[in-house]
Amino acid sequence: MAESVVGDITPHDQVTDEEKYKLEDSGFRYLESLLKPFNDEIGVSLREAWLEYENRETKEAKYVYEVDKLECIIQAHEYEQRTHGEKDFEEFQGYSSKIKSSMGKEWLELLRQERQAHFSKRRNRSPVIFVIGAPDVGKKTQCALLSKEFGFLHISLDDLLRERSNDPTYPHAKFLKDCLEENVIVPVGLVVKLLDERIDEGAKEGKRWVLVRGFPDTMQQLYEFEEKVQKANYTLLLNCSAAGILQRGGRSLSDAGTELEATKKIQDFQVQTAELENHLRAVKGHFETIDCHEAVEEVYESVRRAVERFLQHAEAEK
Repeated sequence: MAESVVGDITPHDQVTDEEKYKLEDSGFRYLESLLKPFNDEIGVSLREAWLEYENRETKEAKYVYEVDKLECIIQAHEYEQRTHGEKDFEEFQGYSSKIKSSMGKEWLELLRQERQAHFSKRRNRSPVIFVIGAPDVGKKTQCALLSKEFGFLHISLDDLLRERSNDPTYPHAKFLKDCLEENVIVPVGLVVKLLDERIDEGAKEGKRWVLVRGFPDTMQQLYEFEEKVQKANYTLLLNCSAAGILQRGGRSLSDAGTELEATKKIQDFQVQTAELENHLRAVKGHFETIDCHEAVEEVYESVRRAVERFLQHAEAEK
C-alpha cells in the first residue's frame, strides 16, 4: 500500500534496505494521517500489519513475505514473456535468496525451470511462415507443394483442432469437439498452446521451418502467438479474385449467385484481416503477397521464390 505514496521500489532503483524501509514507513504514516479524520483505528492497524510483515515474527508474516517475493519474480518473468524474450529481468532473481520455506523453494524451482525453458525455446525456435488468404484461394495446395520440396512442417489449424478433438488422451478433447460442432470460437490461449506444442514436436522431428495455414485470423491471435511463441514471423498472403477462384474450382462463371458468394467471402476476409495485414506488412522482409490468378504450377513458382527470399533473409539475420 505504501507504493501508492512512494512508488514501486525495485532492485533496479538501487535503494538500500534501510532507505526502502524508511520510505515505506513514511508512506504508511502518511496514509495513517489521511485516514485519521475518518477512522483513527484503520490507519494504525494498517501500519501495524505492515510492521508485522517487515519484522516477520509470525508464521503468517513469513508466509506473506515469501509469497510477495515470489509474486515479484513471477511478474518479472511475465514481463519477459510480454517483451517476446527481448528483455531479461535477471535482477529480480535476487529475491530468490529470501525464499526459505520448503514449499517456497519448490515453487521457485518450478519457476526456474519454466524460465529456463522459455529462453531456451526463444533461442532455438523454428522460423514460422503464416500462410493466409481468403477461402478457396489455394493455401492448402501451395503449402503441400512447399512442404514436399523444402521439407517444412505443415500445420493446418483446422486439421490440428479436429485431430485433438478426436484424441481420447487429450484432456480438452470434448471441449474442442463441442466448439467445432457448435461453431464456437476456440479460446485463443488454447489455440496458441496447441500450435506451440505442434511446432515443438516438429523441431524434435528435425523440421527447421514451419508453415501455419489458417492462422492468424485476428490481431488477438497474433498478439498471443507473438507473446507466447515468438515475435518475428514471416507471412505469405495469397490473393485472388472471385472469378479466379471459381475458375480454379471448375465452377461456372455464368452462375451469378456463386460468383457473388465468392466475392462476399473475399470481401469479408479483407475487412476482417485489414488491421492484421497492416501489422504483418510492417516488418521489412517478412511479408510477401502472391497473385494466384495463374495456373497452380505458375503460382507455386511465385510462392517458391518468395519463400527463398525468406530463407535468405533469415540467414542474413543470424
